[in-house]
Amino acid sequence: MNTTFLLKFVMPAIFILLAASLMFIALKTLFQRRPLLFSSRWLFGYMCVVFLPNILNSINMGIYSKTIGMITWISPLMFAVMLVFFWFQMKGYMAFAISEKYFRDALLASTSVLGYTVEETMSRITIQETGQAIQVSIQGWTGSAQIKPVGKDSGDLVKKIANEMNVYFRTTPGAMNYIIPWFYLIMGFFMVAMSVWMLTLKLR
Repeated sequence: MNTTFLLKFVMPAIFILLAASLMFIALKTLFQRRPLLFSSRWLFGYMCVVFLPNILNSINMGIYSKTIGMITWISPLMFAVMLVFFWFQMKGYMAFAISEKYFRDALLASTSVLGYTVEETMSRITIQETGQAIQVSIQGWTGSAQIKPVGKDSGDLVKKIANEMNVYFRTTPGAMNYIIPWFYLIMGFFMVAMSVWMLTLKLR
């Protein structure tokens, strides 16, 4: 893969894909006026695409370099290790355009619908009937939150709760926080502009 093809076609396509992902989150929450809750694995896929230009560029330099040393492959190996780390970190479900109270109300209402009694602590809830625990992280000022399973036996529980929370968001209005959607929308437009500029770039 030569540098011209990488810069004029591959990189713009990646930027367009990234922009589409950000703008989808932004527009869906802004137009529907309700939070967006989905699996964190989708964000892992997004991170893979984010790191792809650096990995491709490093591999391209290694292929066309006259002297291939260890330093050439450090960058892609480093990104590969980071992706493995993100794979283990990005479990559970992420919510956007959410207020702290709205998210908490949805979480407690969903566990109640499923017939569970919960015990709340600082960063997790414990199902009293089963002893299963769920990690809860809420960033109220940005309007984002995450629920993650604690242990392998909590994975299915988190999925059931997330499904009920989506039902709650569709049927029960609440306070929203649009900081992330507007930020994603602006970044999406910047990425589209960058893609157009790269497509029109004249290379020797």
